Amino acid sequence: MHIEVDQSGKIEDYMNTIVAFRNKEQYTVLLQRQIKNEILTKYRNKYKDIHYRLFAILIYYCIKNYLHNVQLIVIDDEYEKRGVDIKKHLLRLIWKDYPNFDKELIRFSRIGKKSNAHRLAYQTFVGKLAPNKILSKNEIENLIF
Repeated sequence: MHIEVDQSGKIEDYMNTIVAFRNKEQYTVLLQRQIKNEILTKYRNKYKDIHYRLFAILIYYCIKNYLHNVQLIVIDDEYEKRGVDIKKHLLRLIWKDYPNFDKELIRFSRIGKKSNAHRLAYQTFVGKLAPNKILSKNEIENLIF
């Protein structure tokens, strides 16, 4: 299975953030702005890369139930030159469940507005679709280390 991942509502902006993937399957996660702000405020001084850690956590929650069948994960390159950091944090989470997961299966590329993942993320962001999962502060904090 090939997965394209996109985000609507950037981590650093004071708004809800949606991370979505879509191909034959689809899944969306929502991080509400209030919880996101609390987490960013709480961990800003502890982790200088908190935005990228948080993005990796959202991606993980979005794709974790599909990792057993993944052949390629393409993540929209929202944070140019920070893909290495995001990938490092994402792999740390994946390897807990799948220690033999091949790191080469994760790539960054511009996905574009015509992508199904982008459309799904945007439609969820504007409220036309409900997210599959609304993340709690506790769920985020359990993975933030």
